[in-house]
Amino acid sequence: MSLNEKTINYISLNGKSNEIKFYDLLEEGHNMDKFIRNGRLFDRPDHNFHSLLALLKNAAVIYDVGSYIGTFSIPLAIEGMEIYAFEGFPGNYRRCVKNTAPYNVTNYLCAVSNREYKTQSKFNNCTDNELHVEEIEYYRLDDFVKKHNLPSPDLVKVDIEGMETLALHGMTNLLENVRPIWSMGYHFEFYSEIEGYPGWVDVKDGGFDFQKFHELGYRIFDENGRQQPPEILEHRGGEFMFIPREKYKVK
Repeated sequence: MSLNEKTINYISLNGKSNEIKFYDLLEEGHNMDKFIRNGRLFDRPDHNFHSLLALLKNAAVIYDVGSYIGTFSIPLAIEGMEIYAFEGFPGNYRRCVKNTAPYNVTNYLCAVSNREYKTQSKFNNCTDNELHVEEIEYYRLDDFVKKHNLPSPDLVKVDIEGMETLALHGMTNLLENVRPIWSMGYHFEFYSEIEGYPGWVDVKDGGFDFQKFHELGYRIFDENGRQQPPEILEHRGGEFMFIPREKYKVK
């Protein structure tokens, strides 16, 4: 096996050990690659799939928005879920396609924002390398889903480095009418220093107001599974789960 490949084990809900092979791993950068390399990927709170799976029905439809190289998509595909993966950076998209090839994952080269446009710009691709200008295509996810006639999701995972503040403006139908469970990498005040990449946008500047989740009747849970008041979203980031009240069952 080459130095940029690594096989790790994922223990599925039924206790079976599954080998997952990742290709074309990066040696540098603050990214999932280093957690794959050191075997700690499934120690991360955003990869705690067993608690997440308890909320989902069999063969649930999952949207993985900001799929990177498939670390979220692959384990859920192993569990029998139907996965649609959206990755905006061309290099990461190609790696995701390669890594997810053995699984039930449909990949789209699709960056998400509040409007549809194509641009030549740099992009936060989770590496420490010098970033180069790439052609990036942004879409409103609601429109993209309708155009491609995708099934409605039971879960939407979003991890897009602060651009959730723009992208959620393009997910109104999902948020208000479809009402899936949301697994959110919430990059509070993660302002971009990358030319051409918006990153976090404050509410006063047109960014999405996350209090909307509370107003629409979603329950808010932190990375430890504890229910939180909506005010927590006004002062810290982290991994959050937003569960529609009609899908939340008190144990």
